[in-house]
Amino acid sequence: MTDSEIRACGECAGLALDPGAGGPEHEGRPAQCLRVAPGAAPALEAALAEVPAGCGRVIGRGVDADTGQVVLVLERGQPRQDAVAAEGPGSLEALGERAADWQGRHTAGALPAGDGYRRGVLQQQMRERADAIAASLDAESRAILDAELHHQGLYRFEDLPLAGSYWQSVRVYPEGPGLADLVVPPAPVPAFWQLARIALAVAVDEVGQPDAERYRALLSGFNGRRPLAAIERGAAPTMLRLAALDDWLEELEAGAGGTARRDRLAALQAEAARLQGVWVRAAA
Repeated sequence: MTDSEIRACGECAGLALDPGAGGPEHEGRPAQCLRVAPGAAPALEAALAEVPAGCGRVIGRGVDADTGQVVLVLERGQPRQDAVAAEGPGSLEALGERAADWQGRHTAGALPAGDGYRRGVLQQQMRERADAIAASLDAESRAILDAELHHQGLYRFEDLPLAGSYWQSVRVYPEGPGLADLVVPPAPVPAFWQLARIALAVAVDEVGQPDAERYRALLSGFNGRRPLAAIERGAAPTMLRLAALDDWLEELEAGAGGTARRDRLAALQAEAARLQGVWVRAAA
């Protein structure tokens, strides 16, 4: 967001928001500005009113008079400095539980089926983003991108159980690590997408090596609250790679080199067979 957009969100929500190094800040603390279509806002606000500690909570609300959009300002938490603990408050299992609880609070049915509604929105958005950036890539990067797009095209994610929104980051609140950076897509996305985003953040290292035990702890918390369907367990490795692709595209779109994120995706591609065994067994 630009500085003017941040301040405009603050004015709508009745808060003094300042641009910080990592985005909006309220009284020196990171915040998230979220704009929601009027038809989607009531269900989302009802869900946010019930989120527990360790999730981004609403600290300001307003309506943009020009667009009619509902503007929500959420707590965002601080960046993580250390690995998330396997046990105790704010543990990997607790993160999985919060993720599952959110999917139950804000289901796919919470999004209005308007003219823009479509299934498969996640894959479509990813391909559009890739097409926009592909011409600027070198031959090695283009080969990695093309291989991933081909792989992703073999799967029908629209057959997976769907969700109305998802938290895409893990950050640190006063209570410990929790879920941050809420996304409300234009149409429902696979419920497992949220878990894939979280797993990439806390159970895969920067060079693309997954930690099976950490993943199992995260998955155990989620599965205990909302048992995973068989189709979700089968799609888990592919969804994880899609999350890595998402991160790489985000860096490229921001004008960064993206080499480390590209190499992480390439490592996950090379580990495809082993990943399938790790994730499927972990979910059983």
